[in-house]
Amino acid sequence: MTRQFGAGRAGKTGRKVFRVIRYGLYLFLSVFILLEIALRIYNPFHLRLKGDRIVLPIDQRATITNRINPKLDPVIVNTRNSLGFRGPEPPDASTWGKRLTVITVGGSTTECHFLSDSLTWPFLLGRRLAGSFPGCWLNNAGLDGHTTYGHLVLLNDHIKKLRPSVLLFLTGMNDVETSAPSFHDKLNTRGAYPDLKHWLFGNSEVLNLALNLVRGWRAQHFNNTTNAMLVLHKGEERTLPEAAARRRLAAQTPFLEGYRARLESLADTCTGNHILPVFLTQPNLFGFGLDSLTGANLETYPIAGDDSLNGGLIWKMLEEYNDVTRSVCREKKLPLIDLAHLMPKNSLYYYDMSHFTNAGAEEVARLVDSALAPVLMDYLRRQGIGDLLLPGRPEMVVQQVMIRGAQQRRDMEQAHVSLKDAVILRGL
Repeated sequence: MTRQFGAGRAGKTGRKVFRVIRYGLYLFLSVFILLEIALRIYNPFHLRLKGDRIVLPIDQRATITNRINPKLDPVIVNTRNSLGFRGPEPPDASTWGKRLTVITVGGSTTECHFLSDSLTWPFLLGRRLAGSFPGCWLNNAGLDGHTTYGHLVLLNDHIKKLRPSVLLFLTGMNDVETSAPSFHDKLNTRGAYPDLKHWLFGNSEVLNLALNLVRGWRAQHFNNTTNAMLVLHKGEERTLPEAAARRRLAAQTPFLEGYRARLESLADTCTGNHILPVFLTQPNLFGFGLDSLTGANLETYPIAGDDSLNGGLIWKMLEEYNDVTRSVCREKKLPLIDLAHLMPKNSLYYYDMSHFTNAGAEEVARLVDSALAPVLMDYLRRQGIGDLLLPGRPEMVVQQVMIRGAQQRRDMEQAHVSLKDAVILRGL
């Protein structure tokens, strides 16, 4: 009798557990379906990656009120045009081929999300280039948190259809210790889903929201998102064992191999579509020397959130990726602007270790313009379209470019950087 009672009691417990599990599954599915329906009707998050497809924020305007970061403006206006990029509307199709068209591609250091439209370095660069190339049109296609995986999707899904004259790539920081995510790496055919997992994430608003939240969390690991302010304090230091630093640098090898392959793919896709790719190395506040504003040691300064990093090591790691960019440009005879070596290490120009202040954006625009204008002049003349782009005053523009080239040489001599090391012009 006791055994039967025990068996009956166990059976009731089992049925109760089964009912709880069944109810839990029912509740989960109900909430999931309701969220799916709600997000399909209205999605307030404006996600830029849907599975492996980039959804651009078309015709959007955001006004950001800043009360916490004194290095940024109190009111920031961020506008997206009909292409989903920052910058002026595209010119009429009838004149597209008769003007210089440039698009910048990168992550948050290109997008400059927390700088107003007219203060980002791509906008300022476009204004400078227009002085030498009348009618020049430049748009900013930078997307916060994007790596070269996202750049490949953006290039293939959107940009190559536009056929701009030039693409500027600022890459590196977001690719540090980034391995190939399946959602970018496995998609060989645009719009195709190679397996059930890709199909689910590509077609479910709820799963796609979860994926983007995870991607955002991963990007923050190296302070790649623009959500924090770095305040340097003189005297804060972290000395790392040399053996530990060597191990961390050696661990970059597999990541560097993938990074090289993606850069080569970006370059080949551009040249295959008659677009000139120009690569910029990634600058950083940290690395060496003392910050002139605070006196902080930029080599030994501790990196928040990772006890195994300091300023010197993060710079050496980033330079490994910059070296890959330099190598790819040498091998493919593509223009390189070594912004990592041109940009001064000064907290006046950064509000964290990677992102530019208004002054920093102005300095980036000046440096890139000085290096880029001679490259563009030579490229356009070799393409036989210089007269179309510069009607009536090519000599004046050539003179302006020569003056700016001379100024660039003086600037780099002051920074103890040679022109040969800073700008590669081979093959143009």
